Amino acid sequence: MKAARTALVAVGVLALVGFGGVVAAPAVAADSAPAQAQLFTRGYDTTKVVTLTFDLDWRTGTAAENAVSKANLDTILQVFAANSIVGGFGMTGRFAAQNPAEARNIADHGHKIFNHSYSHPDFMTLTQAQRWAQLDQTEAAFTAAGIMSAGWFRAPYRSGYTDAQLNRDLAARGFFINHDWTFDTTGYQAADWATVSSRIDRYTVPGAIIVMHVTIPSTDPGNLQRIIDKLKGMGYGFTTPFQALTKNAIRAKYLALGGPAYSGAPMTAEMPATTGTYVQWFQVGRIYWSVGTGAHVVRNAILGKYRGLGTVTGFLQFPTTDELPAANGGWYNDFQGGSIYWLRPTGAHEVHGAIRTKWLSLQGPAGLLGYPLSDEYAVANGRRSTFQHGAIVLDTTTGAVTVIYT
Repeated sequence: MKAARTALVAVGVLALVGFGGVVAAPAVAADSAPAQAQLFTRGYDTTKVVTLTFDLDWRTGTAAENAVSKANLDTILQVFAANSIVGGFGMTGRFAAQNPAEARNIADHGHKIFNHSYSHPDFMTLTQAQRWAQLDQTEAAFTAAGIMSAGWFRAPYRSGYTDAQLNRDLAARGFFINHDWTFDTTGYQAADWATVSSRIDRYTVPGAIIVMHVTIPSTDPGNLQRIIDKLKGMGYGFTTPFQALTKNAIRAKYLALGGPAYSGAPMTAEMPATTGTYVQWFQVGRIYWSVGTGAHVVRNAILGKYRGLGTVTGFLQFPTTDELPAANGGWYNDFQGGSIYWLRPTGAHEVHGAIRTKWLSLQGPAGLLGYPLSDEYAVANGRRSTFQHGAIVLDTTTGAVTVIYT
């Protein structure tokens, strides 16, 4: 990320984006994978908070050059820790391949990693296959280093970051977040403090994503504490990359559950689920919101079953609880149209309607029938669910419900 970025300043960026610095994404089917990556040049926040990020790519240089760059990285991590700041790092695959311990140390400090390509090419000069090769090679290096991007990308040189085809290519490879920035301090050009300070004055806005650089000759590592102090003096606080890309009731639920420690990183922007409702995908689960149900998380095998049943457009509709513990080490979610229960020996199965009502009246999974072994299915004259120790049969003609124990 060199001189090609210099002319791309915040004023031009903000003219391109909508509320919260998020370019509007095309409509997609309810709760389906986005057709293109969502571009963020700012977080969702409208209050005075910013996200601090660094881009990280150094080729194997002289021992002295590498020593300075590694010392810069140590300084950044120390300053972040001293100020209780969680930042983001746009990391190339070749950095992770050459420096796996340093890459893992960044993630171990709780910072968010973005896929910044493998060798830092201009993505607008690459074919789709070449773009995917850069992404895949980087993910392989990340995996070997014990880190992950969770589908977050940052464009080298910022080239093509608003390009619709590039963002479609990203989404087709499972990258649904294009994590750009509001302004660059230009520390990578060895900018002096007066220059950096002036840019902070001009371009800092609520929700800003600030990008800096690690590698020699960057002045950002040495200026980092001054940058933090200046932003504090302007009345700004600091948010995390994880939190910055969530909002409203979904954010509140995400944080109440433990944030990235429980759900991992967001993998998408907040997206419409059905008219007037929203969903956001995370590394571990999805959080759904509607006016009638509020925000609730569905995850793991229960999410797999829910997806198989059509999620919000299926008969279960929206979740009315988070994933909750059930008898004997099981888990369940309630939904507007029924429930899904999971136990390791049985897997995840739905129960609904009159069969569910009868089963719950018999103490559900803690009762004699135990956990469901099947979803509800059709039989002669009605419907049936099979359980560990029996079955419940509904006669749809008479409405009679029969319990069978085995």
